[in-house]
Amino acid sequence: MTVADELAVYLFELDPRSLTTGATTTHITRAVLAWAVEKGWLARTEARVVAPNGMDGGSAIGFVDVVIRRGDSLADVVIEIDSTDKQWSLAKLRHAAAAGMHAIWIRWGEETWAGAYDDVDVIQLPLARRAAPRSGTLGQLTLWSR
Repeated sequence: MTVADELAVYLFELDPRSLTTGATTTHITRAVLAWAVEKGWLARTEARVVAPNGMDGGSAIGFVDVVIRRGDSLADVVIEIDSTDKQWSLAKLRHAAAAGMHAIWIRWGEETWAGAYDDVDVIQLPLARRAAPRSGTLGQLTLWSR
């Protein structure tokens, strides 16, 4: 079983219930970190990368959601977690894969399949996106009322 397979089994047991989209992403991120720690690996969030931006042939600075250091003989794992199709996430993952890391894209919230790639493993979770509830105020609109 590959590292992506093991992580997928772990993540498919998640039940974020009726969390908002942002809270679900946080829930998945925490689950990934807990899984890595259970395995005895070091994990960190928001790791900086410089990757080709694809627009003009240049590069851009970005952050990947999770990087896991597994040990001397195993490739590091880089993970992006998205509820929508973000091509910049895929570009960062492909850049990391080209550098020898094991790249995993965790997609959720859309019924559209994220795709299959030779260099990036995809874990597609069947979770729904939910907007955050609106607050009781109208925000800036209240400035215009009399």
